[in-house]
Amino acid sequence: MRFGRRMLGAALLLVPLLAPASAHARERAAPPVVVFDTDMDYDDAATLAYLAQEHRLGRIELRAVTVVNNGGGRPGRAIRHARCLVERLGLRGVQVADGSNTAPNAFPVEILETVDKVLTTVTRGCTAAETPSRVPAPELIRRVLRQEPGAQIIATGPLSNVAAALPEAAGRVTSMGGAVGVPGNLWRTPPEFDGSQEFNYWIDPPASRAFIRHSPRPPRMVPLNATDDVPVTQEYVDRLRADARTPAAEIVVEAFTHPDVQPLIAADLLFWWDPLAAVSVVHPEIVEFTSGRVDVVTDGPAAGRTFLSATGRRVGYAIGADRAGFEERFLATLNGRR
Repeated sequence: MRFGRRMLGAALLLVPLLAPASAHARERAAPPVVVFDTDMDYDDAATLAYLAQEHRLGRIELRAVTVVNNGGGRPGRAIRHARCLVERLGLRGVQVADGSNTAPNAFPVEILETVDKVLTTVTRGCTAAETPSRVPAPELIRRVLRQEPGAQIIATGPLSNVAAALPEAAGRVTSMGGAVGVPGNLWRTPPEFDGSQEFNYWIDPPASRAFIRHSPRPPRMVPLNATDDVPVTQEYVDRLRADARTPAAEIVVEAFTHPDVQPLIAADLLFWWDPLAAVSVVHPEIVEFTSGRVDVVTDGPAAGRTFLSATGRRVGYAIGADRAGFEERFLATLNGRR
């Protein structure tokens, strides 16, 4: 496992710790405000369930869910699923908005169909509308950041909404995406691309580069380097199912026991991509970070590839994760245990 003791120094230097240093200070401090920017795939649904429980436990204040419409969820369906999950999770007062319907590239149709089938099952009985939000997602992000300049943005889809909110969105952004010096995951690669990319950064390469280059505060990435350490296994899904005690845990179980998801788990194709990014913000000790100058290819066969470059922006990026620590924390939090 790549996770080791050397992470402590790097993490303390690079990662904005959400929890204060002492338990006494943590009890007195107001929880940090979080905006969850998501493309509403089924692992995004699991991430929202996790963040809802962190919100309920008082470790964060989840202020808004913003949906990007060019990722794993289709326009209309993505915001509908987000509205339904917010309702099921009892997140009263959490605003939901969508935006960014177009991007240079698109998820394969079979992925979009699977995502919609899974989340339609998870949200069955919900009557939430598919209509676009009155306030576009980038504007909602800007509004929250004007109210709370220190807010955290956790982005688990293409970075179109985040890029559109820059430079006014001056909060710290943690993005699930990229692959720095490791293989990409652009499976069934269209022939015009070389397969070195990670999906989120490939969908909208210019937005990915803008996020890295123009974020007012140093950006933070959780790329495949770290998420490769947290595969979705049937053994762990069985643990989740046996210990599901809350609506949040039930949402995750329903998504990952869906008949269309089970074969993907059996084929070792799924990882806890988005949940790891969220856990790394609230519990940074679970993820090992380093720093480097990172840039993004914006066009051509390698569009969306992240790489180290002398002319890139210095970012903190994750290079490993404590799998056992992640699994225990994710399971405990979903069930409302501290």
